[in-house]
Amino acid sequence: MGQQPNIELELADLPRSKPDPGPARRWRPQRPGEIDSPEDLPSGGAFGVVGPDAGYALRLVASRDLKLLPGEHHHDAAAAVAAIATARAAREGRAPVASDVTAGMIVLGLDGSTAVDGAVLAERRGWIANVAHDAGKLRRLVADIAVEVLQLPVDQLRERIEAGWSLRGPMQ
Repeated sequence: MGQQPNIELELADLPRSKPDPGPARRWRPQRPGEIDSPEDLPSGGAFGVVGPDAGYALRLVASRDLKLLPGEHHHDAAAAVAAIATARAAREGRAPVASDVTAGMIVLGLDGSTAVDGAVLAERRGWIANVAHDAGKLRRLVADIAVEVLQLPVDQLRERIEAGWSLRGPMQ
């Protein structure tokens, strides 16, 4: 719309250009414990070994038939198997796969095909009781398993467990 001829505009009434904002300041993390790079990610000890897509182990376990003893609960056994599978996969820097879940089932004697020592079956109830609801107990369960057990291929793991090899501490 044009200006009416009877209205005089003053300088303050004229349109003005707006200043552009200045360049953005560089952002740097300043909070304590901020992770700046993958090398800063804590690992080991209470932090464990972090692997990608750890939750996928629960999906893999859900499709398996776990051979439970009377008094054992499926959700506790599934959480224990998934934790072992995740620890095994994380040691290699990858997400859990079906063989990791099979290894977890063999370690706990939940696969039904491995001849597990009776002592392992007797201890298993204590290992997995309420483990799905106690993160500390779940971490201790995985920490008590020998690293060598987590590194073995499934067929060798089955042979050694059937031969009575110990799951805890270094294998001999």
